Amino acid sequence: MTLFVRRAGALILVLEACYLLLMELALAVFVVDTSEIDHTDAGGYGGLGGVLFLAAEGLTVLLLLWGAAALGLASFADKGPSWARAAGFGLVAVTQVLGVWAATSNALAQDAGPDVLVNAVMVLFALTAGVACVLGLRGAVRKAPLAA
Repeated sequence: MTLFVRRAGALILVLEACYLLLMELALAVFVVDTSEIDHTDAGGYGGLGGVLFLAAEGLTVLLLLWGAAALGLASFADKGPSWARAAGFGLVAVTQVLGVWAATSNALAQDAGPDVLVNAVMVLFALTAGVACVLGLRGAVRKAPLAA
């Protein structure tokens, strides 16, 4: 059972990273900057806030991909010191808790419809990935390998 949860968690983390990258690409390509027409400040990711947002998003993608590799690949799971693996799994688990919170609050703010179903699936996926990260965290703390 734990092998299935770890592999499912790894797949979900890869899908989450791809989703973040796809949404960033879609925003960059399809959102039109109308700041010149509207006589407002420049849109997009200008300024320090935009740079910090992109940096945080990039670090999140890297963290999710590291978590996926550590959960899904037995050869990668044992690399590095146990405290670093524990910290990494803890950070990935925190991102999953934040994902559950965001999807739940979004679902509760919506009327019944397809958005609620999408948010329910997002909560299920984030919970699965979070459980996989807790299993990885437990293995990192115990200094036990994640082999099947």
